[in-house]
This record gives sequence, C-alpha cells and structure tokens, in this order.
Amino acid sequence: MKSMSESEIKKFLDEWTWGTLIAIEGDKPYAIELSYASDGNYIYCGSMPGGRMSQCIKDNANVAFKICDSSKDTSRFRAVIVEGQVKKLTQKDEIVKGLRVLYKKLGLPESRIEPRADQLTAKAPKSSFYRITIRELGGRAIGY
Repeated sequence: MKSMSESEIKKFLDEWTWGTLIAIEGDKPYAIELSYASDGNYIYCGSMPGGRMSQCIKDNANVAFKICDSSKDTSRFRAVIVEGQVKKLTQKDEIVKGLRVLYKKLGLPESRIEPRADQLTAKAPKSSFYRITIRELGGRAIGY
C-alpha cells in the first residue's frame, strides 16, 4: 500500500462524481452520499434542504469527505479523505461559482445555473448547497 501524492489525490477527486460527506451529529458521525465537484481548493455539494445533514453542519462545521474505488477482489483500490470546514452558501455569486464547477463536471447545461442559483438564493436560510474548504488531504492506493 502506498500513500497517494497530492496531485494523485486531486486527480482522483476530479475523476469521480460521487462521494460521502461525513459530519458530526452530537457525539456520533453521520454520513450521506452525494454528487460533488472540486476546484482544487473547495468541494461543492448539496443535500436535502432542512435534512439531518443540514442540522449537523449547522451545529459543527468540521467535516470529512471520502471517496473510494476498489476492484471486486480488492487487489486494487484507492481511497481518499478530505478534511475541512463546510459553509452553507447563501449569496448568489458564491452559489453561481460553485454551480459552475459542479455543472461542468456533471455535464449539465450552463443555462440551468442561473435559475438554480435563484432558487437556492430564494431559500437562503434553508439552502442546501455547500462549499467545503479543503484543509487536509490523505489517500492510499494498492495496484495503481
């Protein structure tokens, strides 16, 4: 097993579109799977408005984000963890910036960014669009 370099980790983050957001709920972890995109400094993602994750993030901004890939027999695997702080985005310019990164990665049309940003801005107190500041990166791999 080898540690992945920062460039290998960022390449792996760019390769995938689905990961696990892990937060703290009281004194225990809580996790959800969601689509995401990274610009190298931040990870942009969203969850259900007013859901359990929203409450976790409101109470504690420290989160981890995890993605993994493995062959069926586990002879090859890669796993990355990002640790950072999450911020609920409520300002339209911040939301548009994040949506541009996310929509580009997911192959969604740019024409949908402004209307979606307007929806999220209108629901600002209950917004479910987040930006995770990447503070720590770690990764391990076998067979890559």
